[in-house]
Amino acid sequence: MTSTSASILVPALVVTTAIIGARWILLRNSMLDLLLNRALTWSVGGVFAYGGAVWLGFSEFAPLVFITSGLLAMANVYALARLLDSGDTENAAGRLRTYHVVAVTASGVAIVAVSPIGRALSIDRLDWAAVLWVGSDIMIAVSVVLIAKACVRELRGAVDTVQEKLTYTSLLVLACTSGVLTVVALIDIAAGRPPAEPRAGGGIGAFVSLLLYAVLLAVPMVNVVLERSGFDRAGRDCRRLRPMWVDLTAAVPGVVLDQKLDHPDSIARRYRMMVEISDALLHLRKLDTESSRAAHATDDREALVRHMPATVRTASPDTGAGDGLARGEGQRAVELRMLLELAREWPGLRADVVRAVNGR
Repeated sequence: MTSTSASILVPALVVTTAIIGARWILLRNSMLDLLLNRALTWSVGGVFAYGGAVWLGFSEFAPLVFITSGLLAMANVYALARLLDSGDTENAAGRLRTYHVVAVTASGVAIVAVSPIGRALSIDRLDWAAVLWVGSDIMIAVSVVLIAKACVRELRGAVDTVQEKLTYTSLLVLACTSGVLTVVALIDIAAGRPPAEPRAGGGIGAFVSLLLYAVLLAVPMVNVVLERSGFDRAGRDCRRLRPMWVDLTAAVPGVVLDQKLDHPDSIARRYRMMVEISDALLHLRKLDTESSRAAHATDDREALVRHMPATVRTASPDTGAGDGLARGEGQRAVELRMLLELAREWPGLRADVVRAVNGR
C-alpha cells in the first residue's frame, strides 16, 4: 500500500471518489446499484482508513483496518453475486446484513489477536491478515463465477434497455478482471508477500483496477444523464412528438391517461405519448365516418376535428390503447416511425386545420 506512488494514488482516489459520489446521486434506486455503490464506497474507504491509521501512529493495525473495509466491500460484492444468480430481491437485504456481521466478526477477531490481549493469549502468532485476505480472495473467486454466469445469461436473454445492457456488460468485464487479479493475489500470498503490501506492480495494478472499476460503473450514468436532460433517443422522440401530441390531446382530451401514471422515464413517457396520439387519431377516424355527428358540431373543438385533413384522419393505427400492451416491439417500432413521420409534417397540416376552422 505505502509503496504505491502518490502520483498514481491521488488521481485514482480523486476520480474514483467523484464517480462514487455521482453514482450515489444518479444510480441508487435498485438493489443492484446500491450494492455496487456500497462495494465501491467500502473499497475506497479502506484506503482512506489505512492512511488515517498510519497518520495517527497505528501502523500495526492499519493493514487490518484496510482488510476490514475490504471485507465489508466483499460482503456487498457477494450479496450482489447471490442476487444476480438467484434473482431473490426480497431476501437480499437480510442476506447482506448477515454478510456484514460475518465480515465485522472476522475482522474483529483479527484485530483483537494483534492487540495486547491477543499477545497475552498467544493468539497473535497466526498471520491473521493473510488468513482474512485468503478468505476474501476465495469469496471473490466464488462471486466472480456467479456474476459472470448471471451476466452472460442476462445478456443472452431479455435485456430491454441500453442502461441494463451497459450495466451487465460492465459487470461482466469487472468479473473477468477481478478473477485475474484474484489469481495473482493468491500467488503473491503463497510466495510469502504480505497481502497489504504487494509488490510495486501489484500495488499500482490494484489502484488502476479500482479506477477501472469506477470508470466502467460510470458508463451507465451517461445514459441516465442523457435521459434526465432529454437527449437520449426516447427523449428526442418525445420532443418531436410533443407539438402534435399537444394539439391532438387538446382536440380529443378524452384520450389523455390518468396523470398519476406519468413517469419520469423517457421510454415510458414516449410510449404514453404514442398511445394517446394513436387513440386520438383513431377517434378522429371514427368521427370522420360519422358524418351526421360532424354535421351537428357546435364548438370549435369538434370543428377542428371535422376539418382535420384526410392525411391526419387516416393515419391512425389499427389498434388503440386497449391492446397497446399486447403489441410486439416490432409493431410498436413501426408505429413510432409512422408517428414521427407524421410529426414532421404536422406544422403544415396544423396550419391547414387552423385556416379551415377560422374560415368556416
